[in-house]
Parts: sequence; structure tokens; C-alpha cells
Amino acid sequence: MGWFKKSIFFMLALMMGIVLMPFYAKAAAPKQILIGTLYASSGPFATSSTSQYHGLEFWVNQVNKQGGVYVAAFKKKIPVKLVAYDDQSSTTLAATLYNQLITRDRVNILVADFGSVLTSVAVPIAQEHKMLLFDPTGTSAKFFSPNNPYLVLTSLPTSGVWPTVLADFLISHKINKVAVIYSANDFNQSQAETLKSKLEAAKIKPVYYHAVPTDTSNYTVLIRTIEATHPQALIEFGYPTNDIAFLQNLQATGAKFNMVFTIFPGQQLALIEKNVGTKALEYTYTYPTPPLLVYNKVNYGMPMSEFEKIYTQTTKRPVDFLTVAGYNAGLIIQKTLATSKEFNQLALRNAINTFSGKLFTLNGLFKINNEGAQIGEFLPVGQFQPTKTGLVLHVVYPQNIATGKPIYPAP
Repeated sequence: MGWFKKSIFFMLALMMGIVLMPFYAKAAAPKQILIGTLYASSGPFATSSTSQYHGLEFWVNQVNKQGGVYVAAFKKKIPVKLVAYDDQSSTTLAATLYNQLITRDRVNILVADFGSVLTSVAVPIAQEHKMLLFDPTGTSAKFFSPNNPYLVLTSLPTSGVWPTVLADFLISHKINKVAVIYSANDFNQSQAETLKSKLEAAKIKPVYYHAVPTDTSNYTVLIRTIEATHPQALIEFGYPTNDIAFLQNLQATGAKFNMVFTIFPGQQLALIEKNVGTKALEYTYTYPTPPLLVYNKVNYGMPMSEFEKIYTQTTKRPVDFLTVAGYNAGLIIQKTLATSKEFNQLALRNAINTFSGKLFTLNGLFKINNEGAQIGEFLPVGQFQPTKTGLVLHVVYPQNIATGKPIYPAP
């Protein structure tokens, strides 16, 4: 009988130990923090994607020079390793590789590739695996919902917000005949829809409103069609390849418009200027972004002047907005790991809420809503104006941050 009681007590003690073990045991710190991401070395998104990747890669190298990234859950710095694969601008391949990063490589942090198209397949995969996705530039509003806590947009507002200031500029300057041409994808369509909605609310109906395939490479016929509507402003929403083809064709046709707006000269000026020339950009309007737009109130990470200097010296590459976006994503990851007291995906997401609205980086104010969408930043309107030495990009609206006045109509 005594033996039986001892056996019962032993079994109960063992069971209690098993039950209580999760409360007392703490996972050992990993030897390195694995950050998984994709980039495109070829295809239509290659130039933007590789710039973003190089910015993230630069952040990794910088923190490793300092002994790694501080992880509050383990109260120490841990080296970072970047695990990256080439998706070749293919969403099908990207889906396979995102799954591979999570299930085979078992990365600790997941970062999306450039833009809404390549991010679109990452969002559901990350949610399915309950993996927090750090999203630098995938700005489609469709990605964000109350049912998905595994997504945070680090470097831009959702694309539907982008043309808000542009619409205000058009309305305030009484530009009433507006032509809009846009690429048929979430990123560009959402901008076109917002612009159209805001103009129509001001009793301005676009004289031309038309979608084209994202792979459109010739706008000559479209430009001639738009020319016949006699617009006061021509707005083209596209990706870099679209902007390049559009501006090249605009110059080749000799068509003149009082105002022309495109997106990516403000993000990747060197790329656009190399392909279309300085003359084609004169008097063109765009969204100014860092490094063309400099924020002076920085309380985390390098200010723009320091970042540009160290990045160009270290990598021998120029800085554009996508470089900044990649680096900025690294800063948000760094702050998240330094804040979260637990090393799990939802704890990381909850940690972000604690510093949202308080963090100023070289990319501006980092602030997200409950769905993880960026709401701290807005995109002003700028215009490239010729000088004796080249082009200067002036912020022309809103007036409280303007660095110059718009030249309208264009000469």
C-alpha cells in the first residue's frame, strides 16, 4: 500500500511538473536573428526591388558592426543574418519562396519584397502561418483588415491616401480639366480612384479616365487621344517602367500639357533621369520622397545626411527612396526587437503599438492604425524646375511646407 501511494505521489508530481513547465521554462536565445526577405534581380520590379533590398542589407551590416541587434526578450545583442531569395518579379515564385522562408528556413522576421504586386502573395501566407510581415512598400489598402494582426506597413501610407494632397492642389489652383491614365493594378488603381472621387466631390469630372495594362510600354496613341480632350493637367499613375515609357513617348510626340504628373521621378530620380533625360522632366510634378524630401526631426537611426554619406561610401551605390525604405524597415524591426519583452510574433506586433506615433526616422513619422497601415506620413506635391546647373525639385504644395511656387502652366 505504501509503495502504491508513493507511486501515485510521484506521478502527480511529474504531471504537475509537466503542466507548470511552460510557466517556468524560457526559450534559449537564438545564436542569430534570421530575417527572411525576397528581391527581384530581373523583371519589371527589379530596379525598385534591388534598391529596397540593398537598404535593408545595409541596415543588417550596420547593426552587426555594433555586435548585433538588441533583443529585449533575451536582454542582449544578437547578430542578424539576412536570408534572401530572388523571386524574379514573379508572384508565383515569390509565393513559393515566402513559404520556404517560413517553413524550411524558419526565419524569425519576415520582410516583404518591393511594392503591392510582390507583397500581395506574402500577406495571406504570413497570416496563415501567424508570422508578422514587415511590409516596406506594399501599399494596397486591400492588405489591411481588423482580422489580420500579422502585418505592419513601415515606410509609406496606403496608396489610396497618396493623391489626397495632389487632389487638393488641383482644386485649389482651379485646374478643372484633368486627364487620368493609370496602370491596372491595386497600387495605381487605388490612387486613380481616390483622385477621381475627390475631384468629383469638388464638381470636377475628369475629361479622360482610363486604365491600361501594367506592362504597357507605348503610350503614343493614348497621348494623342488625351491631347484631343484639351486637359489642363495630365496625371499618369504607373510603376517606374510605365513612367519611363510615358515620359519618353511624351517627349517623342512633342505633345504639350500645362501640367504633367508621374509618380516615380520623386522616388527614383536617377533611374528615370537616366532613361528619359533631364529635359523630359522639366516642369514635371511628382510626389517628393526622401532623400529628395528631408525630415529634420529624427529621433531614431541616422539622419538623411549621415545615411547618404555612409551608405554611398560603404556600398558605392546612390541613394533613392527605395534604399531609404529598406533601411527604414530595418529600423522598425530594430525598435520592435528592442521593445518587445517576449520573442513571439504577436508580442512583436503589440510592441509596435507602444512606439507608434513616437518614432521619427529619416523617413518621417512612423505611426500605424489598428490594422497596421501607415498613417504618420503624407506625400506632398513637388515640381522639377530647371536651373542653370540642372533640375531642382521644389515642394509646391501644401503651402506650409512649400520650398517654391509652382510654374503653371508649363512653358
